[in-house]
Amino acid sequence: MEETSATSPPPVLACPTNPCSVLAAISESVNSVPMTELSDAHSVSEINSSMLYFDEFSTPKKRQCFSLDGSLYKPVCDEALKPTIGMKFDDIAAVEAFYKKYAHHVGFGVRLRAQRLVNNVIQWKRFLCSREGYRSSKGTCTVNCLDKNSSNKRRRVRVTRCGCEAHIYVNRDNCGKYKIASMTEHHNHELVSPSKQHLIRSNRKVSDKVKSVLFDCHKASIGPAQAYRLLHVRAGRFQDVGCTKKDLQNHYSMFKNKIKNCDAQMLVDQFGRLKELNPGFFFDYEVDETGTLLRLFWADPTSRKNYSHFHDVLSFDSTYSTNQYDYIFAPFTGINHHMQSVFLGAGFLLNETAKDYVWL
Repeated sequence: MEETSATSPPPVLACPTNPCSVLAAISESVNSVPMTELSDAHSVSEINSSMLYFDEFSTPKKRQCFSLDGSLYKPVCDEALKPTIGMKFDDIAAVEAFYKKYAHHVGFGVRLRAQRLVNNVIQWKRFLCSREGYRSSKGTCTVNCLDKNSSNKRRRVRVTRCGCEAHIYVNRDNCGKYKIASMTEHHNHELVSPSKQHLIRSNRKVSDKVKSVLFDCHKASIGPAQAYRLLHVRAGRFQDVGCTKKDLQNHYSMFKNKIKNCDAQMLVDQFGRLKELNPGFFFDYEVDETGTLLRLFWADPTSRKNYSHFHDVLSFDSTYSTNQYDYIFAPFTGINHHMQSVFLGAGFLLNETAKDYVWL
């Protein structure tokens, strides 16, 4: 008699020809799971977590799970990052920093809502999920979009609010501390994945370092788009820049609008500071009754010294004009003993009249 092995080979499953039998087999395997095991799990995603997270090298998944009712999302993070009722903070800035750190870690934005001030001291404040409430239909549509001259045009805004009730409410106690009095942890929307958390609006900021780089690029005639690429190369990743390209463009436009009506005064003030540093710096200007700059001339100490030596031949050319302000740029140029052009002074003219040229 032949000896049989201790372990019998696994049975061979025949492939059913009817697809309905496959669905029936899957349903039977699911129903065979004991209900006690399902009741111990907090959510469906936790049951299937072993199938979703293969290893540490897999693509990061969203830090979220379904609550018991199956319609809300509960953030998952370390207990040290979670806010709890009764937590105390020294000031309101510490509360905001703590809640934003928690929110950005689990994947949602933060908005500041109502607060109460007594003698310029915050008595209570509410921090909300950025998707709290509902946006009115008035701000989500474009009115008269075909009429370019209409003043009622509105930019189409993406609807992101869905009535989420996640929030924390803090109030000030008798000791001057701020305590979390109430909170709601669950969200009614999906949370942002880890790879996109740097795009959350409350997690973006144009830092002073980024502003300095943008200002240096502006002096070199480099636009905000190229400046953002430079910041990306220096940081190594888009996540480490701290803002998006649109944030940089908005800051650049806001900066230009801020100095739009005072740029001429800024130029005159800069010339005044140069004259204080070196009395040899000379400048003069004239404005009209409305304060518009009409004429401006300047010559630095080096230009005045060059003119004292090389004033035999003088070139004056007023064919240059600035692109943005439409002023006439009129430089004075001389030739030194090396047959090289030297700068002797320059002026800005708003109008090309005989009076302007005589003054210059």
